[in-house]
Amino acid sequence: MAKDNFLSGESDIFVGARRRITRTLVCSLQGYFPVAVRTGARSIAAVFRTGAPHIGAPGTLAVSTSADGGVSWSDPVEVTPRWGDARNPALGVGPKGELLLFFWKAVLHQYRQGDRGLVWDPSPEASKRWKHTTALFLVTSSDGGKSWDEPRAVPTRTLSLASPYGRIIADTEGTLYLGVYGSPRRSIRGVRHASVLMRSRDGGMSWGAETVVAAGYNETAFAFVGERLVAALRSESGHVAIATSADRGKSWSKPRQITRDGEHPADLCLLASGKLLLSFGRRIRPYGAGALLSPDGGLSWERYREVLLAGDGVLNHDLGYPSTVQLEDGKIVTLLYYASGSGFSPGPSGDWGVVSCQALHYREEDIL
Repeated sequence: MAKDNFLSGESDIFVGARRRITRTLVCSLQGYFPVAVRTGARSIAAVFRTGAPHIGAPGTLAVSTSADGGVSWSDPVEVTPRWGDARNPALGVGPKGELLLFFWKAVLHQYRQGDRGLVWDPSPEASKRWKHTTALFLVTSSDGGKSWDEPRAVPTRTLSLASPYGRIIADTEGTLYLGVYGSPRRSIRGVRHASVLMRSRDGGMSWGAETVVAAGYNETAFAFVGERLVAALRSESGHVAIATSADRGKSWSKPRQITRDGEHPADLCLLASGKLLLSFGRRIRPYGAGALLSPDGGLSWERYREVLLAGDGVLNHDLGYPSTVQLEDGKIVTLLYYASGSGFSPGPSGDWGVVSCQALHYREEDIL
């Protein structure tokens, strides 16, 4: 009797209601890696990359603001001169309402002079510059992003190459927290990156008190849920893991994988209801952004209720990096970028450009 031959496996299915939400254009032909912060009841500031794609010495960062809950946006204001490849922003609000913006000036670490100008240098020789040159910078604005002061370098004790990420947050005592990641000064076998938390207890004037969140992870978002600090870390394999701290980041639980590989990086937003919203890029089909909710401050996640916030990425995985804020009236606004087209790229649906930063508008009840 012939032996039966068959192949089998498992795959995900999606069961749920299809709903409609509003989407608005933040900017076109630019807008990589947005980070949004709420600056008032209905006002938002957002930073993103302009002047070059992922890699390019002409690239810098620009800030746009919205006074109507993210419906319309100001013209972008570049915060630092071009030709430094200013990238990987982290944005926050200081104690006096000023905007604090960190970035990595990649030209100081990762470029060399080529025959046709500055070129990205992936060779081991580049790493020799990391240990002796500070490339983490802070720039501030006291007028809501209309003008910016001169950037100042901020050294790090733990990392030789330190790149910021996400939103700068504050605790109830006014201490500011900044997430950075990069190459540890003391190499750790088997890992490339470490996620580190930096603090400022003087309103952003000085930064230090560094603690390691986890080795083997990089881009990390943070949020306070009461006295518990929650971290959403991007693993080196490409998923998001959750770690928590009961002592304001001095010690951490072991990271637990929450998303699949290809679903990264993440943002955390504590909603008015008390639920914690995790939004993350989807670099697997359908390309776009997804979301999960935690009812208990990050201890458990409703993974059976995963939300597809956006799934209209056209060509590849160069998209995502969602950043989410909730306004005073309860509306939630999530920013994300597309670099290879979306449903609003040239065509019957619209003409927002192949590269764009877009804002999704919804309420908590829309994703329940």
